[in-house]
Amino acid sequence: MFEPTPNNHVCAVIVTFRPRMEDLGNLARVRPQVEDLVVVDNGSAEEQLQLLRGASRELGFTLIENGQNLGIAAALNIGVKWAQTNGSQWVALFDQDSAVTDGFIAQMLADFEHYARQRNVLLLVPRYKDPGSGVERICPMDKDGGPFVTITSGSLLPVSAFEKCGYFNEDLFVYTVDDEYSLRLRSSGYSIALSPHALLLHTSGIPSYFSIFGKQLFQTTNYRPGVRYYISRNRVWMALMYGVEYPRWVRGAFRSSLIDFLKLAVAEEYRWLKVKMIFLGLRDGLLGRMGKTITL
Repeated sequence: MFEPTPNNHVCAVIVTFRPRMEDLGNLARVRPQVEDLVVVDNGSAEEQLQLLRGASRELGFTLIENGQNLGIAAALNIGVKWAQTNGSQWVALFDQDSAVTDGFIAQMLADFEHYARQRNVLLLVPRYKDPGSGVERICPMDKDGGPFVTITSGSLLPVSAFEKCGYFNEDLFVYTVDDEYSLRLRSSGYSIALSPHALLLHTSGIPSYFSIFGKQLFQTTNYRPGVRYYISRNRVWMALMYGVEYPRWVRGAFRSSLIDFLKLAVAEEYRWLKVKMIFLGLRDGLLGRMGKTITL
């Protein structure tokens, strides 16, 4: 049975999609730190839903079953609107494979209040560490002293942020949803801050290492072909939408796309299919063909 939770007016929103057993442990870690937890499932199989239903009863959280994959943006919006309706003042957003550390939420709240006294902060993110490699993610900073753009998982926002800047862009479906919201927030005159204390354990993709003669040369994410499509398409759309105002983002996206392309061409399986999906994404991004166009 779940234990009493803090009266901190924080609702954690976690989006699930075919969660693994270890992902349920991440739900258990965050539940005692927040007043409410809502899990929005994006079309997992019945066996996985049974596990989530059991965890919901045991841990005391709300489970919303979409029945199909509506995309990360739509699922986040469903969770945020649930939090608004149920009186939460804060939302903390997480991927299913992200694990909070002890005192994470309390530290994030304290750091948000600290930075809010200095500048017009509307979004706070933690430090990110890969639990496998132990490597901490380097966060590119902006001239205002905060991160230029952020990833969604681990971010803390007041509910009022969505009244001021709108909800996540569902046309993107998956990937770059966080970048788009970061730039939209900045365009609205708000800032982003980085907590120097709160730490989130976070893994991107299914990483593997490419080695020659036993020497590790680089790491790849091994994203599925459909994921490569959405990354490619959405980066093109983002460049067209925000390129004039934020050329720095376009340069970074181009550099990341080139590096990812070279890595997958050398080290990943199904490389030709992934290359094909990348070019299909480029085409659809230029044509403005958005939303859910292929099934993951």
